[in-house]
Amino acid sequence: MSSRQELIEKFAKKANVPKRNAGVYLGIFLEVIQLILARSGELKLPGFGAFKARQIPEREGTNPLTKKKVTFAPGVRVSFKPGRPFKEGMLGGSFVAKAEKAAAGKAGKRKK
Repeated sequence: MSSRQELIEKFAKKANVPKRNAGVYLGIFLEVIQLILARSGELKLPGFGAFKARQIPEREGTNPLTKKKVTFAPGVRVSFKPGRPFKEGMLGGSFVAKAEKAAAGKAGKRKK
């Protein structure tokens, strides 16, 4: 399992920036994702995937150890659906090249 620190190290190396800067950039990126999801409930990143937030209502449950009824507070559940170029990149090849190709294809379709 990869960690946040490993992600920062790989980003710093790939972008040729200091690890400290890479950590700041990652933090900003994650904060922006949270802000967008809080406002609109959805974020689509073509070629990468889509995040979707949905409200979970308060619900009743049972503690399996004590068998007592408990109430779970309402919350937010966030899901992520990877885009096709991202999934194909997992199977081999460059995700960046595939994402750029997908974006160029969509841009070309819009002009027609």
